Amino acid sequence: MFDFTLEIVCSFLMAMSLIFIVIELRAKFDKSFLIFGITNLLLALFCAIDIWLQPGAQTLQWTQVQHVIAAFFPAFILWYLLLVAHKTNEILIRVMFFIGFCFAPLFFTSAMLHPSEKEIASTLFYNLTFAPYMLFAIIWITIFLVRNLSLTGEKERKVLYFHLLGIVGLSVGGILDMITVLIGHRIAPEVATFTMPGALLYGLIVTYVFTDRLTAIIRDRELTFGKLQEAYKEMEEVQSLKELGQSTAIINHEIKNYTFVISGYAQYLLDYANLPDKFKKMAVTISETATKMSDFSKEILDLSKAKILSDKRQLAIFALIQNCIQSHFPQKQDAIAIENGGEDISVHGDWNKLEHVFVNIIKNAFEAEATRISITALRKDTVLLLVIEDNGVGCTEEQLGSLFKSFYTTKKEKGGTGLGMSIMRSIVESHGGHISAYSKNVLNDTEHGLILNIAFPVYVTESKEPEDKKDLVVLIKEGIDNLALVIRVFQNVFVNPYIVQSVDDVDAKRMPLNKSAIYSSAGSIDQFKKKYGSNGQTHALVRGADNIVFVVDEAHNKMVNAFSEKYVLEHLTRKE
Repeated sequence: MFDFTLEIVCSFLMAMSLIFIVIELRAKFDKSFLIFGITNLLLALFCAIDIWLQPGAQTLQWTQVQHVIAAFFPAFILWYLLLVAHKTNEILIRVMFFIGFCFAPLFFTSAMLHPSEKEIASTLFYNLTFAPYMLFAIIWITIFLVRNLSLTGEKERKVLYFHLLGIVGLSVGGILDMITVLIGHRIAPEVATFTMPGALLYGLIVTYVFTDRLTAIIRDRELTFGKLQEAYKEMEEVQSLKELGQSTAIINHEIKNYTFVISGYAQYLLDYANLPDKFKKMAVTISETATKMSDFSKEILDLSKAKILSDKRQLAIFALIQNCIQSHFPQKQDAIAIENGGEDISVHGDWNKLEHVFVNIIKNAFEAEATRISITALRKDTVLLLVIEDNGVGCTEEQLGSLFKSFYTTKKEKGGTGLGMSIMRSIVESHGGHISAYSKNVLNDTEHGLILNIAFPVYVTESKEPEDKKDLVVLIKEGIDNLALVIRVFQNVFVNPYIVQSVDDVDAKRMPLNKSAIYSSAGSIDQFKKKYGSNGQTHALVRGADNIVFVVDEAHNKMVNAFSEKYVLEHLTRKE
């Protein structure tokens, strides 16, 4: 039964090794998977010789083959461990492979091994060269694992812990077998080899670790693929809108003709026909419905033309907003507060279309029972962020996720078409900007209302392209649940952070940590502080609602802010 178990384990390790090698060659996940697959395959082949080719006693030929394989174990194991720990030491790896290549041909001569009466025995040259080298390699790899346990991230630390356990088993077996070769007979007569169970144990432990890593990478790829599918759907929607726009003008013209006739006859009946009250109400309904139909066709036309800028020029954004308020909301000017720091920033855009955006935002806020609207400006390099906040009824988490979708409306009974927010988003994006929404109802239990963050590129007179330089922001991806949303917030305000996978990937020489804002999960922030101290501003991110990530107050262990475009710019540490 024991022999059968060894055969199953060896076969399993060979199959898994081939799977890792093929997956890495085809998918290019991580080079460490390829090196591990080769290492594990060599271990399995080493064990296969004892299981199937010399199960009873050692033979010189196959023992020589085993030693050739074993000569490359240290180089391969150390190679993929360095990759896992995100370290590089090409010189050391090349030296160890060179040593392996030097030993390999010697094992097919009488210089290293020779048969004895009871077992394969070693020569003096073997005892003075190969045996000390393997012992040194085992000790060096063990020290490497122990030293790096406290310097790696949580995931890498788990990998190294399991490797340390496996190395102990492999080392004990290997040392006992080398003693057997040195003394020329078995330490335990009933045990043919100690290395084989140690190697199989090592292979099983490390295979589990790499399977776990592969599963995490595949899960991350699936998440990315899901985001790509969403982007593709958005592209299809844009294509649909493009096709719609090509025929909208003709359709809109025909609808206007029909509704003009219907509305005209309805009005004629109301003005000149002596109708009973019942029929007068019907005529009024006909006239109002025709007007709504005409308005709807106009909104469809506006949607199709939202990305077409007919009069793009330099314009002062706050002068435009003030004009909107004075022209369209003269009676409610006191309810609207503007904070721009005394600076009227210029953007490059279409006055009429941007006026449409701000008129609709303010109109929607008042329709949502707002009594106060504030418009605040934040400036970062060549980016302007407008934060428009009201104290209206706000919206639910479900409504927030659909706010900018075409034909989605919460005012259907009032004649809403669900195109207003979609048109606004299209206009903002046609100006190279971004618009995002946050509901106070979802952020906390004490306030209600809506917050719109609108980012525009600031108008610059220079003709040369701006440099693609990194901002003083470091994003550590490990542990962040809603990573796609976090990256999108940075993109919305044109912040270009240093993005790394884990704390171990942070390059203190390349990234000025003492001046940077560090964003990551709470666990990674703790690791960062242990490794680098209190350098920079740290911002721990946790998942909240589907469309919101919160920033944790680490001192009081509570969520205090929504991670938003406004939050990013307020805490950006770049100094001009």
